[in-house]
Amino acid sequence: MSNKPLDFMPTKINKIDYQLLILLGFIAIFISCKKEQIQVKTIKSETVEINDNINSDSSISDFVKPYHEKLTEKVSEIIGYNDQILSNEEVNLQSTLGNAYADICLNFALPKFKEQTGRKIDFALFNYGGLRQSVYKGPIKVEDIFELMPFENMLVIAEMSGEQVQSLFDYFEKNKKAHPISGVNLTFEGEKLSEILIDGKKFSKTENYLVLTNDYLQKGGDNMIFFKDPIKLYSLDAKIRDVIISEIKLKDTIKGAIDDRIKMIN
Repeated sequence: MSNKPLDFMPTKINKIDYQLLILLGFIAIFISCKKEQIQVKTIKSETVEINDNINSDSSISDFVKPYHEKLTEKVSEIIGYNDQILSNEEVNLQSTLGNAYADICLNFALPKFKEQTGRKIDFALFNYGGLRQSVYKGPIKVEDIFELMPFENMLVIAEMSGEQVQSLFDYFEKNKKAHPISGVNLTFEGEKLSEILIDGKKFSKTENYLVLTNDYLQKGGDNMIFFKDPIKLYSLDAKIRDVIISEIKLKDTIKGAIDDRIKMIN
């Protein structure tokens, strides 16, 4: 979202015309309730060009103005500070932005899920393409988070079998993208994933795992089909963008760094 004011489609319909249209609509509904057979004889169409030559209706502009001003004030709110640029630039299948994002989501979800179920989320995985721009150094506004994540994705937790989680790590190994991940330590020897630690323990195909992700990926988005048929699916009823905004407000300053969650041994 930019600082440019929102544009609204100009129209020539005034209040009287609008009321007349509503009245005609009720008349049409009343007539359509009769049991008479009506057959369409002719359909006519007309192309109306929408351009700057059409004058806007001041009554609509006046009606919208307070909402527009409130929205502008809302998205311009400063919610925190970033002491360095967080970007999707890849380093050893990580990025500073991806690490910060995955950690924020997992740190939010852990206590919420524990309170709901008494269980602990094992790790989090999201998609590289879900983050659309960097978060630059300096004050962070609400609009920056909307530009970072212009989606309505929700946080979900998928309970997965060891075989399904193995497919997840196979995808990570083959895809070679810095997909945001938190709660795991992966070691690569060359191109191959040689060690997987989840919460400090070796991954086991015989165990089930609780994995935090978003509803788009859980439905198979970005070809992450291993999420599609979980043993059980949980929802936190939390929109990710709102989570990020609330967590930045809570922490004031956000940080993201390349760390040892992924190691590359040549």
